[in-house]
Amino acid sequence: MFVDQTSLLLALGFAAFALSATLFVTWLAARTERFILIWAVGAGTLMAAFAGFSINAVSNNYVLLWGSNMLLTGGFVVLFSAACLFTERKLPRARIVAVATASAALVTIPFLLGFDALGAIMGNLVNAALLIGTAWEFWRGRSEAPLWVNGIAALYGVTALSFIPCAIMIYLKGPLVLQAPPSGWAEDLNSIMGLVGVTGIGALSLALNQARIARQHRDEANTDPLTGLLNRRAVFERFGATSLGKDTAVLIFDLDHFKSINDKHGHAAGDEALRRFASVLSQRVPPRSAAARIGGEEFLLVVTDTDRDLALAIAEAVRSDFACEILQGPQGGFRGTVSAGLSTGEHHLDTFDNILRRADDALYKAKNSGRNRVSSAAAGGR
Repeated sequence: MFVDQTSLLLALGFAAFALSATLFVTWLAARTERFILIWAVGAGTLMAAFAGFSINAVSNNYVLLWGSNMLLTGGFVVLFSAACLFTERKLPRARIVAVATASAALVTIPFLLGFDALGAIMGNLVNAALLIGTAWEFWRGRSEAPLWVNGIAALYGVTALSFIPCAIMIYLKGPLVLQAPPSGWAEDLNSIMGLVGVTGIGALSLALNQARIARQHRDEANTDPLTGLLNRRAVFERFGATSLGKDTAVLIFDLDHFKSINDKHGHAAGDEALRRFASVLSQRVPPRSAAARIGGEEFLLVVTDTDRDLALAIAEAVRSDFACEILQGPQGGFRGTVSAGLSTGEHHLDTFDNILRRADDALYKAKNSGRNRVSSAAAGGR
């Protein structure tokens, strides 16, 4: 043994405590990412497990060995839950309960039968499986922040592999009843990899949390808070400096008589009308296109990979769908209508501002022609 096992276990316990405390304080600062809180609970459970193993290393207590194994496995179940929540944005409770029940049974039954060596073997194998599952869950969500998430997945995976030699060495030593606490190069390697994993995962988890916060701030800056669509800034940043061609259409929608809706039915009903129209518009947004609220009751839809006829069909569908919506006000239900102006690029170097200007002219034409209709800018901008 080239490193004292008890010292390694104590170091692991302190590292797990530091990770748990750091993650908990990080969660307290914002209380928005619940997976951080669950992560903190899992790290705290691991701390208790490592403390139990360090005591058992000098006392060789049967019940303490079982309890420490259960705490270690329970901590890894909690970390698996945090990974699921990170990837899926909701906690798959049925799956977590099934994983926790199976893990507890596989570890506990051998101890109940008096085979603590077999229990330790099963504990190592179960822990390896849980960590591989955790690595897989993070790897599935790698698109959010590839550098940090791939690093976390790799550390979980490498730590998982370090449990397998422990199981093999316990098996090779013979009887299914331990004569002394498991020790040797495999346990030392497992402890060292655990220490590296806990430390690395702690650092990367903080970076991941900061990356998610930065992305959320960026999304908030580019999103209209009432409708959830892009705002004017976002759509102009995306298309404003881009050369557009004939396969791009710009559609401007303006809710008809919106001021009278606010005056007659109240501003709450007006806000609901805006949200309902945004919902109708979102359902008609083709792939790789963008819908935005650009001010007041005015909305914008930029459609790529299209032509004038298809763009007109989309605008007409949006107009028709919204006309069928029944909006609610203090005096009961009412209907709203929308007018739209449309223009497409005229050549492969047309600018977004030019197309938008022609679409805006077409919108005024639709308004002046009686509203609740779609007007298209003629070729050449006339």
